[in-house]
Amino acid sequence: MIRPDSVPAWSDERANQATLAERRRSRRRRLQGASEVSLCGTSADAEWTVTGVLLNAGVNGIACRVSTRAARALTIGQALQVIFRVGPTSAAFDLKARIANITPAGTTHHVVLGMEFVADGRLKSVQTKLLESLRRAGDEAG
Repeated sequence: MIRPDSVPAWSDERANQATLAERRRSRRRRLQGASEVSLCGTSADAEWTVTGVLLNAGVNGIACRVSTRAARALTIGQALQVIFRVGPTSAAFDLKARIANITPAGTTHHVVLGMEFVADGRLKSVQTKLLESLRRAGDEAG
């Protein structure tokens, strides 16, 4: 499998899980139905869009699966715009984020991007709406 240069090679799976657990600042909800995520370049000279599948979401960030080919141009620490929905009837969330990690996915030719939302003037109000959507998605799943 070809991986981007920024994908860390883990020698011990338990160390990987511990590192990921320490990195998360809040709980994330694993979502039942697949939802699309659009990742967009944020600078004027970087007009691009990558599409992925939302795996989980929390008030501080999301994780999504993208193709290895699409991830080749992405790096840890890179800022981007993320657009996603939580559940089939939810409003779209459009937030600035930074790539926190890139790890191999459980499916061939894909990686998982872990992203943290970047604080700006509207993040707090959007986090409140996101939390409401996550709660509704949990109620619909149960």
